[in-house]
Amino acid sequence: MPRVHAHEARRISLLLSDINRQVRSVFDRRVKHLGLTRAQWMFLFYLGREPGMTQSQLAELMQMEKISVSRQAERLESAGWIERRDDRADARAYRLYPTARAGRVVAKLNALADELRADYLEGLPAGRIAALTEDLGRIRANLVRLRGAEGSRNGASLS
Repeated sequence: MPRVHAHEARRISLLLSDINRQVRSVFDRRVKHLGLTRAQWMFLFYLGREPGMTQSQLAELMQMEKISVSRQAERLESAGWIERRDDRADARAYRLYPTARAGRVVAKLNALADELRADYLEGLPAGRIAALTEDLGRIRANLVRLRGAEGSRNGASLS
């Protein structure tokens, strides 16, 4: 398949970046009434998807430093949003669980996110949405492949 022209590739990158920024900005405004910072609602959102994760797993998923997740977990636990329980398999680790209160907020976050997606996809026919989804999935797969190839190449050069 022919390579994409550099100008078009640059435009795609800028559009993806701008769309991401715009979505975050609108979403932040829509959830402001919940009284949570972006870091807090993202923490709860990710934890709501996989309750019982370790702090290390959550840090990796959120692409954050473990110490930052640990500090955020302490604050959220103190505020009654999460519970930290000892990991039975590893005495040094904690498993994180959302409280019932957090579960209600995560449900609100999901509803607001669904509403936002419907709003920003308005006017796009279902066929175009399916094609866009497929194309973006291909871009992500290419990046995952490149990340893996570069990771193994960088790891090999350290030996």
